[in-house]
This record gives sequence, structure tokens and C-alpha cells, in this order.
Amino acid sequence: HIKNPEIADFLFQLPKDYGDSFYRGTLAKAIDYDMRKGKGLLTAEDLAAYKVIERAPLAIGYRDYTFLTNPQPSMGGSLIGLALSLLETQDMSGIKYHSAVHALQTAKLMTEVEELRENGLNTMSLQKSGARIRQFSRGTTHISVADAEGNVASMTCSNGEGSGYFVPGTGIMLNNMMGEDDLHPAGFHASPPGQRVSSMMSPSLLLKNEAVAMVIGSGGSKRIRTAITQVLSAIIDFAIPVQQAVEAPRIHWDGAMMQVEPGLPQDAIHALKKHWPVNIWSSIDVYFGGVHTVIPNIAGGGDPRRGGSVRVIE
Repeated sequence: HIKNPEIADFLFQLPKDYGDSFYRGTLAKAIDYDMRKGKGLLTAEDLAAYKVIERAPLAIGYRDYTFLTNPQPSMGGSLIGLALSLLETQDMSGIKYHSAVHALQTAKLMTEVEELRENGLNTMSLQKSGARIRQFSRGTTHISVADAEGNVASMTCSNGEGSGYFVPGTGIMLNNMMGEDDLHPAGFHASPPGQRVSSMMSPSLLLKNEAVAMVIGSGGSKRIRTAITQVLSAIIDFAIPVQQAVEAPRIHWDGAMMQVEPGLPQDAIHALKKHWPVNIWSSIDVYFGGVHTVIPNIAGGGDPRRGGSVRVIE
């Protein structure tokens, strides 16, 4: 068992001072001192200047639903929205879940999203991407909560991969967000001071007729967007039960190779190999995210890749 009594003290104090000790008090001073000692970049002034900004969610129409997710400066929600917008143009009728056709469609969707992200978006590029997907169509930690009164919460928290270093006397591990290449496309330390670092975190809600139909989110860095998109499509487009959709094998385009979990039919794998280099994993893995989702009053899905579980508390 791992014990961290100092972080327990911090969590006990947190609701009492609303985080003031962390941003301006004793914890801030400890972090500032340690940063100066280790020639780090974070200062007490940075901590004191931080403000929480409440933003309106990004809303994307998909089939008969509205998908609400993390807006800019987060990249994750926008990329999921882009994927859903492209998938919306596809006729899913007659396509069997995890068939060769479905695997190709999913893989091509990922490569098109990555290309649009790199080259920029416009109406013509979206139309061309949709057409290319149709050609193939032929052939961090997250918690989702819903209560009996209709309240829901979707919360994703991240320490990146963690720095492995604890500020002495605080129990707090520093994150490694300044070393996440996906969050710094222009290069490390290229952003001006004070600019908020982007994120792939995408805590989300799915609405139907203005009622919450699903609470969903995932950990997994670059794989968050592909994990959530695949689970959403499985449930909405193929009526796959929620836990089965969460546990189903996933694929992910990493920019050079199609990463594939075991469990896809052989014809789907052969179809993928005709178009991309494919790496088949020996087991389902934390690499492919950890989607935790709740369909209020019906069911929940906890991802075994990241120790996910479902609990009903009465």
C-alpha cells in the first residue's frame, strides 16, 4: 500500500480555504522555494495569478444527439467534434460492427482527422475527407457520475505522465505537461509566458431532446479522442451495450502505424494491413485510453484497461 499523509492533509484543507493555501499560502511557498532551488520555471507569482475560467461547452450535433465537450483551448474536444462531424456524413446502415468495412472506416477517420488537424480546416477539406472515408466505408483519470435526481458530472483529471518528483513536505507530484509533445506542436517552451497549455482531456455529455443520454470521458493522452469516438459510435451507431462497447478492442493511428488491440476479426486486420503498417498488441492496454461512461438510470461502463468499475450507491 502507498501512503501519502501529506496529500491527505492537503485534501482535508482544500474545501476549507478553496485552494488558497495551494495558490497563495504555505503550499505555494513550498513549491516556489523548491522551484528556485532546482532552477525550475514555476514561480509563486504564477500560482497566485492562476484563475479558473468557466467556459460554455463545445456543442456538436451527431445523429439525433448533441455532444457537449471541452472547448478551446482544449484540443481534445475539438478533435472529437471533428471526428463526429466527419462520421455524421457516413451511412452506417448495413455495416457490421468490427467488420473489415467498419475497421477501414474507423482507421480512415483517424488519419483524416490527423491530416485536417495538421493542414487546417475549411469546407472543401471537410467534404474531401468525408468522400475519402466513404471510399473506405465501402470496402489521464476520468469519472462519470449520475444521480437519481438527474444531476450528472463528467470530470477528467491529469498529471500528464507525472514527473516522478514530489515537492518536499507537500505530498504533491509535479506534472510533466511542459514535456507533452502533443500539447506543444510548435515545440517546447515556444509559447509565450502566461498562455494556457492545451489539453486532450475531454469530459463530455451526450444529450437527446435536451436530456442527458450519456456521461463519458477518458484518460489516455493522444488516445482520448479516438477512444471516446469509438465508444460513442459503438453505442449510437451499432446499439452495442455500454460495457461491451467500453471493453471492445480499439485501434489508434499514431501518425506512423495503426495500433490495434487484439480481438478484431482476421478479415478486419487483413483489410487494415493493405493500407497501413499495423502493430497488433498482445492484450488490451492502458495505452488505448480508459473510457468510463454512464447512461443515466440504465447502465454504466468501467474500462478494465485502467481499473475502471461501475458502482451504484443507494
